[in-house]
Amino acid sequence: MAEPTQQPKTSTLFSVREMVQEAQREAFMRRRVYPNQVRAGRMSQQDADRRIDLMEAIITRLTRTAGVDL
Repeated sequence: MAEPTQQPKTSTLFSVREMVQEAQREAFMRRRVYPNQVRAGRMSQQDADRRIDLMEAIITRLTRTAGVDL
């Protein structure tokens, strides 16, 4: 029987500061890209708003939970 391979613990690979910065970059990108997706009919405005709000919530949660000062 083969031994299961262990997945790396991503929470230990990245600092909270790095995760917040990446989430901020992603939120910025979504605010730039999603309006074009909506205009092209590839995404609804409701879905775009929800996904942007979700990324902002991730940023807020990480920042508050870890007490990160950016």
